[in-house]
Amino acid sequence: MKNQKMSSEQQILNLIAQYTRYVDQAKFDKVGELFANGRIIAPGGTMEGKDDVSKHLEQNLQVYADGTPRTAHVTTNSLLDILEDNDEAIAVSYLTIFQQDADRDFSLQPIAIGRYHDLFKRMDGKWYFLIREFIITLAGDLSHHAKPNTIDLSTIENNGK
Repeated sequence: MKNQKMSSEQQILNLIAQYTRYVDQAKFDKVGELFANGRIIAPGGTMEGKDDVSKHLEQNLQVYADGTPRTAHVTTNSLLDILEDNDEAIAVSYLTIFQQDADRDFSLQPIAIGRYHDLFKRMDGKWYFLIREFIITLAGDLSHHAKPNTIDLSTIENNGK
């Protein structure tokens, strides 16, 4: 099915799903392509454009022998507000990240819960990420996911409150 035949809502939901799929598959170049005209604001810093996003993910996330970070990013409860006349849309989604590392005795568990605040722009009839802000509200053991010293725990929303 071509994007022109999909509704704006479906195109945007597909972008949200593609992002998590590519991260879970460690296809960081594909994640970067989703942000060719956009940026990600995350606890580890801000990434802008295809190359910066790809490079940041490669440098900051652990990838295991199977070629993945052994995660499942589950995005739910997406609320969309599509401004068709302005070619813009916003979305807020909940995120739960699960991880398992059997080789290091790390059982399947949620390692982070948070939200994505997204701004999308339609250009030439196709929707793109403009901004994705990732907010961690609850954090578990991130030591098997992020490389050491890549996440500033003080940036976690409920840390210390």
